Amino acid sequence: MMNSCPLLNKYKQELLKSRFSQSLLGGLRSKSVTVSAIIGNALLFLLPFILASISAFVNYYSSLPFLLLNGTLGIILFILLTITKIIPVPETVKVLPDNPTYRFSLEEENEISTANDLLTWDNFKFIFPRQEHFSYRIIDPFLYALTFTLGSEVSRKSYLGAVLSLSDTEYIFIFIFMWVSLLVGLYPLVSNAPAEVAAYQTHDAAGTNHLYRTVYHLAISVSIFVLLIIYGDISSNEPRVLNSDSSQVVLALYGILCLLPFFFSTGLLPPLLCLIEWLPETLLVLFCGGSPCTSLLRTLIQLILSSVLTAIVHNIPHSMLWVPATFTALLSCNILAFSHAVYKGVKFWITVVFSTVISLVISLTASYSRIQMEKLDYSVIVVVVFSTVFTFLQDVYLFNIIRNPFHRIRTVSKFIKIISKFLDMVVCPVALCLYYSHLFKDDINWSWFHTLLLCRAFREVWQRNRHCQIATLLFVLLRLSNSLSDLNHSTSLWLCSVFVHFLIRGLSRLHFCMKLQFDFIVLKKQRRKETLFITILNTVFLPVIVTVAMVTAGFNIPLLPLFTLPVFYISFPRPEKFWSDVLPFSTCSDSGFYQRLLPDYLESLSTHEFRNLTFGSFLLSRTETLLIFSHVLESGFGYATVDVKGLELQETSCHTEEVNTIRDIFQSTFEEGATSCINVYSTHMLQPSSSSLIQTYSDAKNVLTGVLDMPECLQKVSDNFRKCLTYFLCLKYPTCNGSLEYTAGIVGKPETAFNFTGFINRESTVEDTDGATSNEQSDDLFDNFSNSSEDNSPDSWYDKVIKFKHQEIKPDSEKPTHSPRTETAKSRYSPKTPTDTVNARQSFRDSNSGNTVPASWLKVPFSRTEVQKEEKNFSKSLLSRICSKFGYQANEETICGLVSSLVLALDQSDSGVRNSASQVVKSFIGNVYFGKSTSWIEENKGLKELIVKSYRFAVKLSIDETIFGDNETDDTFLDSISELEHDWYIGLETDPEWLSSMVASKNFLFTLGLNEEGLYTSRTLSLLKLPLFTGTVNPECVTSIWSALSFELLYLTNDDEERYSIQAHPNIMRNILTQTAAPPLGYPIFSSGVKNISILSIAS
Repeated sequence: MMNSCPLLNKYKQELLKSRFSQSLLGGLRSKSVTVSAIIGNALLFLLPFILASISAFVNYYSSLPFLLLNGTLGIILFILLTITKIIPVPETVKVLPDNPTYRFSLEEENEISTANDLLTWDNFKFIFPRQEHFSYRIIDPFLYALTFTLGSEVSRKSYLGAVLSLSDTEYIFIFIFMWVSLLVGLYPLVSNAPAEVAAYQTHDAAGTNHLYRTVYHLAISVSIFVLLIIYGDISSNEPRVLNSDSSQVVLALYGILCLLPFFFSTGLLPPLLCLIEWLPETLLVLFCGGSPCTSLLRTLIQLILSSVLTAIVHNIPHSMLWVPATFTALLSCNILAFSHAVYKGVKFWITVVFSTVISLVISLTASYSRIQMEKLDYSVIVVVVFSTVFTFLQDVYLFNIIRNPFHRIRTVSKFIKIISKFLDMVVCPVALCLYYSHLFKDDINWSWFHTLLLCRAFREVWQRNRHCQIATLLFVLLRLSNSLSDLNHSTSLWLCSVFVHFLIRGLSRLHFCMKLQFDFIVLKKQRRKETLFITILNTVFLPVIVTVAMVTAGFNIPLLPLFTLPVFYISFPRPEKFWSDVLPFSTCSDSGFYQRLLPDYLESLSTHEFRNLTFGSFLLSRTETLLIFSHVLESGFGYATVDVKGLELQETSCHTEEVNTIRDIFQSTFEEGATSCINVYSTHMLQPSSSSLIQTYSDAKNVLTGVLDMPECLQKVSDNFRKCLTYFLCLKYPTCNGSLEYTAGIVGKPETAFNFTGFINRESTVEDTDGATSNEQSDDLFDNFSNSSEDNSPDSWYDKVIKFKHQEIKPDSEKPTHSPRTETAKSRYSPKTPTDTVNARQSFRDSNSGNTVPASWLKVPFSRTEVQKEEKNFSKSLLSRICSKFGYQANEETICGLVSSLVLALDQSDSGVRNSASQVVKSFIGNVYFGKSTSWIEENKGLKELIVKSYRFAVKLSIDETIFGDNETDDTFLDSISELEHDWYIGLETDPEWLSSMVASKNFLFTLGLNEEGLYTSRTLSLLKLPLFTGTVNPECVTSIWSALSFELLYLTNDDEERYSIQAHPNIMRNILTQTAAPPLGYPIFSSGVKNISILSIAS
């Protein structure tokens, strides 16, 4: 069965046509405006070409200084455009024309010109839109004039004649070709910038998008102008032909200048902000041996420090190799960490001191010793081979195919890990430093480039140790075979390192391409009617695809599979972090799972082997219902910088299909019953690497229908509510001065609903079944519920109730029948020692020892007869037990009356809490009408908090008593409620306290609700140690899917939820990786932001 999901719907196809034409023409629009506006746009678009043609014609037939003429025209353009940018424009009301021939643009529906005359303010505002940033009103005209002047200069025949012998006809053709390119770059400065294919940001906060094209045109024009001024004689119309080398460079620049519209419309050139981040990062990695940094500032500082060090080394005696060896080791550590916590860490100073001291000692020792290089060559081979073997012995599968027999033997596995880290962090750096010191000390020709590469070699020893080992091994093998006789040592090492860098990334990219193409043919759900055509096309162009994939991989230019089909294109270069910003965020209460997990997860990451924590790596971890995605942004000696994202817990069908595959991969690898010796998922994009135990929350979602609606349970809620009120009232207010005042004549607000959520001064937003939201009491979830007292059935009430956001109920077959708790009568909630309980009570009692019941609480809105009737149900023995246990001297009569009044207030709300389970759930999560008690309760904030806390605890106690058995004595009740108070948070998922309790590692969290099927449900979170499985993800797969997503959403605006590119693909995890993209393109619910970890640990 073929996949019939749409790639791009018809509306988006029309939009693409309009957008692409504007991208091709630099933003020039020819639709949906009046004829006068079209004429104005066309004149503005062609104005530079007309002026340049006049200038070229005048210069051809006169002896006027060409640069002076073009400069004068540029100044005139600058003045005119500045006036158009700063002139005050009167506000006019846009009235749409009645003529049906006027058409709306697919993109610019809010920019309609309705005037028939060309010279109107409407047309003026349409042709010259205002910039939000005032500074650009001066910068844009200046860049426009400068680019025009230089473009006119480099397009003159004397310039072109310096590299080409042209006839007049050929010159006119090239002149037109060049100015078409220049017009496309100039037009965005004066009018609207087009939507660019190379989209890097969802929002252009800096307002630089309209400069994108002009900067490239200006840079190339300046380069041509400078080269021709330096190497050519262009003072007359009879130019001197340049020498071959310089003429080839200038000719290439002319060719690029003419082809810029093609590069813009195909998205091959990076946006300015992306270019500013990518270029210094690439220089730092390829030429300085550094690591990509998490911010542009860090990258520039690292680049400057590397340049300063190169300059110093170049000007000192060649025997002082300890200078580059020592200071490059220092640069490879996390010395630029902008977090004070890093500098306080012992492991940070260990890495700094160890690397610098070892480098200093080894380089100084090498200066005064003589060792045969042949011996050192073989020593390096032995050390690197041993390190590589122990590294591979840590893998779950050897060569990703055969199960490693040592991995499951805990002592052997730990021993291998210790030896491997010792080799990588001590033995290999020492051996390589010694080898490089002897290799370079006899070099005579220390040019600037040689010095740069020498510093790079020493730095890679510490910055990228595993990579350096492989590159050095390759260098040694080539050196022993006498294949490097024509190159000096530093250049040879650099070429070997770059080759390894390109090879590793290129092979990873080819793995992804082959897997995508193979699944496109084999998997029925991935096939489309275009399968055969695409397969033939890829087969024919296979050499081109392989070459382009290998070359672009090393420069961090992502592959772009269009619509995630095996139709491969290349995106524009991006920095290692891929997205413009790496910011921490959390979007919902479920993000508390990841906030609580984060410290332990980072600690577990620190035990991974080095090659899994090098920059550009991606890790995917799973524990129970949580999926954690990590991106290594930066790495060095003893540290790594990561961004951890948490994916949503609600699983769509596509998400579930891919998660099930991930579960199967980890189960077949790490579970005790797994006996397969072959990795059946050897070609999958996810490969398992480690497992550990981590403390996190287990999520139990239970159905309480049949429990909560039992008459016994409803009665227990009412009884326990009195007890809980008594307990919390005595604990918070141990003294009570005064007696009750019965004010039965005071009537509360008759039509006001009381919001339980307001008890604790929080704001809760819920949705009704129609999708409407409400934060106001007038639109409460349970509005008018009290007006229908004759109908209190669960079904009738459910019609007015909805479920919470971010709450998913499993099918009945998957739900346990009750909470997984111990069933001891005395402590059914958590394994806590009596000492802990006593200390908690003592602390709480001491903190409230001076509190007295407020006098306003004692003015109850009931008669003495009503209160005395309710007092018959009050447990005086419980009050006495509380007083004796905590050492209180409570006023029994006042406490009894106050508790009874509060019970009366809740009993008189709606139809009373005893009548139905729906009323209990409603009271737990929503609004309650308190009748004549409303004013009394609303005026006393502390009273509100006491009621809601007591009621929720009473509901929890009643459910547990119904399932496990009653609390037989007052002592068992006190133990139960004390443990609930100490170890549990009971409330709503939308409460701020829910999230803060998770982050604070509260042992248990509990909430109550009603799902859309009318079933009463509960959710219990338990803090447990659960297995955490971690695997590595093919980095090229991630960046390719992110590139396709960015192009599809930002340029094609293809946000169809049923589109092909978001459908499940279990082998490349397309849906999950789409979620991990930065918002708003992706939708993770949590991101840690930049986090530094030490990678010196052996085990968690």
